[in-house]
Amino acid sequence: MRLSQYLTLCFLLLGFSSLNAHADKRVALVIGNGAYRNVPALSNPTNDAADVGAVLKRSGFDPIVATDLDQSAMQEAVLRFAREARGADVALFYYSGHALQFAGVNYLVPVDAVVRDEVDLRRLVRADEILADLQQAKNLRILVLDACRDNPFAEELRRNVGQGRSVTVSRGLAKMESPDGTIISYATQAGRTADDGDGRNSPYTSSFLEHIRDPGNVNSVFQTISAGVYQRTKGTQVPELSLSFFGEYYLNGKPEMAALSPATAPQADPCADAGDHWRSTEALGTLAAFKDHLVRFPACAFADLARSRIAALAKSADEAKQISAFDGTWIGRERCQAEGPFPESYYQHALRIKNGVLHAAFGDDGKPGSSIYDGKIEADGSASIRVRGLLPENDPLRRPAGSPYQYKIVLALKDASGSGVRTETSRPCQMELTKLVPQSPGANPAEIDAKRTNRHDDKTAVIPPEQRGDGKARQTGGLTCSTMRGRCAAACAGFTGNANCASTVCPRLEAECMSSGCWHGRGFSGCGLAKR
Repeated sequence: MRLSQYLTLCFLLLGFSSLNAHADKRVALVIGNGAYRNVPALSNPTNDAADVGAVLKRSGFDPIVATDLDQSAMQEAVLRFAREARGADVALFYYSGHALQFAGVNYLVPVDAVVRDEVDLRRLVRADEILADLQQAKNLRILVLDACRDNPFAEELRRNVGQGRSVTVSRGLAKMESPDGTIISYATQAGRTADDGDGRNSPYTSSFLEHIRDPGNVNSVFQTISAGVYQRTKGTQVPELSLSFFGEYYLNGKPEMAALSPATAPQADPCADAGDHWRSTEALGTLAAFKDHLVRFPACAFADLARSRIAALAKSADEAKQISAFDGTWIGRERCQAEGPFPESYYQHALRIKNGVLHAAFGDDGKPGSSIYDGKIEADGSASIRVRGLLPENDPLRRPAGSPYQYKIVLALKDASGSGVRTETSRPCQMELTKLVPQSPGANPAEIDAKRTNRHDDKTAVIPPEQRGDGKARQTGGLTCSTMRGRCAAACAGFTGNANCASTVCPRLEAECMSSGCWHGRGFSGCGLAKR
């Protein structure tokens, strides 16, 4: 009798302890979209959602599991979850399926989605809005995106997005800022794509299912999940983990510590502090921090991840260094062949590259004759430059002044020279480029500007050595107003570092020259120039 009473008491105590382990309110929304109608289907997301929902339920969550949702059903599920998250202790959102980023914003894709341009993006679910809904939970918020497959709408978006806009359509997902008390776990790094997997589940979900019920602090659990993905894919897929939760929270209780006698006590574990050190390392995110972790814990759980991050950061640094090598002012000399009503023409532009981005504006913005050049220079010196402008007066095709036009210039730069050709236009034009070398590397720009203010009307020109003298007006032979404008463009950019001066000062000097036959600039002042 006593034995049966004792056993009954034990079962009651176990039941109470089980209830206490999950006494907090935990809610989750798990979505798996795979049966896409207008883009390639995915085989694993429905399995991922079913299995994740089951394992979360065993961990004390009350999960909403939904699969293959169209736009309406997906919006309804998100709204229901937003209400459930109010007052919850823990809120978790898990998504497996297609997703994309546009202009730095991540979108989750319903199965009936058709994305032709940026307007259609309103039919998708924004990940940052999900993140905002999660913030209603009191203690811990978790966002999991196993959704970094390649963007199936990328080419359509690139073709149809607002013409001339400098908006990139990138691979993978963009990294989001993690608010306090939040964990964001991506299947792979920002801007990379993840594998859907050949088995029942994706590599990320497989690792999630294996480790989400591990005892231990939730930060350590997600770090172990990330390490598991890296190991499963043999280093080809490196998850991104953003931790802004600095307390302690145990989804499945603390690890049990067995009492050991001094005789059987093991030696100190060299990896005991690896998890805590890795959290601080990821928070820093620098090359030096990852190298330091690898030196301290070369054979521990996060060593392979540290090596991968070191390689990625070193590569990024090398690419940035290569791109910055093209920074500076370039003079582009463009020749356009005679074509139909267009005569043979020559143009000269001063183009500025800064941080690997070419940008130049000519003329008065918004007025006839103005133009804007924009484009990114790749590490190998290649670039596709978008040119947008408004037609000037007297267009050979008799189009109204101020009508918009656009085309591209495909560039190839190497060292201090390069070449380019116009595309997306019927007029054949070729460009040769030369990088300007600063004339006085050690000069103080402020001193140069101070000297230039004493010159006549801030005008700059380049003249041949045989024509340089005391700066007084003199007769010149063989020079024309258009020749002087070309030399003015090169010297103006070289002296000031401002590519725009070639499109403001030099045209005014040329206009004066065309009316008077005289050029009055900083380096040259003379008369008798031919107007053509």
